Amino acid sequence: MGIFTRKKRVPPTDGLLLDRTWVDPALDGAVVAVRAGDFDTALAGFKAQAGDRRAVWNGGLSEAAVGRSEQLEARLEEVGGRDPDLLLWLAQTLVLEGWEVRSGRQAKDVSAQQFSTFHDILRTAYEVVGLAIETAPDDPTPWTVYQWIAIGLGADLDTHESLFQEAVARHPDSYAAHGNKVHAIAPKWYGTSIEEMLAFGQETADKAKPGSVLGAVLAKAVTEARLHVFAFTDANAVKKIAAATKLSTKWQEPLLAARSKWLQPGRTPEAPDLEAHNYYAYLLKHAQGDAGRESADAMFNRVNTLPWGYSGDPLEAFAEKYRR
Repeated sequence: MGIFTRKKRVPPTDGLLLDRTWVDPALDGAVVAVRAGDFDTALAGFKAQAGDRRAVWNGGLSEAAVGRSEQLEARLEEVGGRDPDLLLWLAQTLVLEGWEVRSGRQAKDVSAQQFSTFHDILRTAYEVVGLAIETAPDDPTPWTVYQWIAIGLGADLDTHESLFQEAVARHPDSYAAHGNKVHAIAPKWYGTSIEEMLAFGQETADKAKPGSVLGAVLAKAVTEARLHVFAFTDANAVKKIAAATKLSTKWQEPLLAARSKWLQPGRTPEAPDLEAHNYYAYLLKHAQGDAGRESADAMFNRVNTLPWGYSGDPLEAFAEKYRR
């Protein structure tokens, strides 16, 4: 074989962790416990969480429980079906199981059977999250789970806005609620405009308090805008690259400003920090001041499927960018 036919070398992915984007030894231990079949340890830890940390715990525990929602249902029945933490955990697990069935492919590439099963699972999740809201009316986290159910079931934009308002009424600085709204109003679902989504991201960054991770939601909006340019427009490859380059150039300074506002010296770390660093590392590899490299280092080798999965295998995409 000549040098022109060699397979491209893939940078090593050893030491990288997928979808465990947090700095929380207790949550790491809870995830290990769930995978070993110990739900009690995880549930005890989950009950002690609040705010954004509760949302991160719910996501981590649910990811660990994917494929075992029936065990959560059985546990729920044992306690009379009214435990708000088990209800929330079950609802999120069902959402993940449903989206796993639907897959990440565009709608035209998803079979009718997949869509039918997907919708059936999400309707069950809808019933469960409704009970979670009923049993814990002051908890914002069920509303953030509900946002993804609404995306999957094709709820209208007024419904999405209502769910967002319910969540922020209970936790005004909810990173999950604002980030989920970015996904909910993305053009790929409703034909909404990139400009509207980016405006919401900028508005969120502007209102965020100095030191708050909330402002980093802007990076989600810019990432979704780039995804739309590459995956959902009919332009040829050259025009897509040009449009994405123009978008990146336009939004680099606002992204850096939002990042600087977030990463104030002496700030208290927040539960969604690693997820936010994932988005900044994804967007800013070549930015002034090496902000992308700094965010990549701040990820502690913990790679999130979103946004890295938009570029192929998440671990390989991260390694390709930062381990050459």
